[in-house]
Amino acid sequence: MAYEYYNLSEWPFRTSADENYSSVWAGRAKTKEQLDRLLRKIALIPKSGLHVFWANFGMGKTHTLYYLKHNCSKTGGQIIPIYAVMPKRSTGFLELYREIVQAFLSPEMRDYLGRQLVDLGQNSKGASVALHPMFSRSPGIVKALLTIRNGDIEATTAAMQWLTAQPGLDSRSLNALGLTYRIKTPEDAINALSALINLAVWAGKQQKQLLLMIDEFQRVGELRQNIVSQVNSSLHTVFNAHPVGLQILLTFSCGKKENVDYLLSAELKSRAEPQSIMLDVLKTEEGTEFLADLLSSFRITSNDEKIFYPFTRESALALMNYISSKKVLTPRRIMLYSGHLLEQYILDHDVPENGIGFSEFNPYLNDPNLGSLDIDSPVN
Repeated sequence: MAYEYYNLSEWPFRTSADENYSSVWAGRAKTKEQLDRLLRKIALIPKSGLHVFWANFGMGKTHTLYYLKHNCSKTGGQIIPIYAVMPKRSTGFLELYREIVQAFLSPEMRDYLGRQLVDLGQNSKGASVALHPMFSRSPGIVKALLTIRNGDIEATTAAMQWLTAQPGLDSRSLNALGLTYRIKTPEDAINALSALINLAVWAGKQQKQLLLMIDEFQRVGELRQNIVSQVNSSLHTVFNAHPVGLQILLTFSCGKKENVDYLLSAELKSRAEPQSIMLDVLKTEEGTEFLADLLSSFRITSNDEKIFYPFTRESALALMNYISSKKVLTPRRIMLYSGHLLEQYILDHDVPENGIGFSEFNPYLNDPNLGSLDIDSPVN
């Protein structure tokens, strides 16, 4: 549905990250510049990098990763994005491996890896692709990917089950794939993941980069210490196996940036890039800039001088002050309150030509329970 009367193509106030709107960036110009510089650096410098991304609650961390993924698609295949989420519960690195490989097995990535195998075969001068050094520690990767590329539904399902280290693959299915082992230990998972990364970034003379984004990495803090150590150690091993071509971006959502120090091993911290990415709470003027940019992203007519419509500049600023007087100001709260007030208003009234004044929102702001459930804590 189009909201033509408000000069909006769609409803702009969405409080959950939606990858369909990954091209949208509102406000926070310095952060946008930092992200754009990061991608340019990755494209220009071949060495691998480990990046730490901390965000306060409700600051749009996951949307930021979607935005990065979207912009990777503009690099002509030079930067290959992989988005995965740290599992809420884990008994070791295998669970995180499964999440990462699920992203590798998206339809577009399956097609891409299949084409990479074909190209690699054509450059192997008659030698078997499976004998290429990049697969020496996990030769089954080749057979599994070729099965996915060429096999029937049953064989493809079995190959994907093997690649993702899912239990329950019987010996008959394993033999049908031509495989002699399962991925069942952290070392197996490290070797398989390294082989997938090697294949993804292989490009002959042109260096490609794989950007592995692991969201919600603060969840390792909820695990037993031996599991935390295993996850950190495994990522450290994967990173060390790829001196070029691999960028790992770990995101943390927690109230204090200092908590990140307790969640990463000394080995990972020593390899982290000196400059971290941070999304902290907004100031009032930053909040109004965010709202104007957000509305601008959904305008039907792009040169609309009423940049806050259906709000007014005064009501937008007053709303930011109102939210700031109750709680810290975040993009999620701006969208939550802006959307709520506009929803309630248009149910009762037509929007004035010059926008809605802040006083006209008073009946909806006077609800004593408004925002009572909205607290500064993560939503997992």
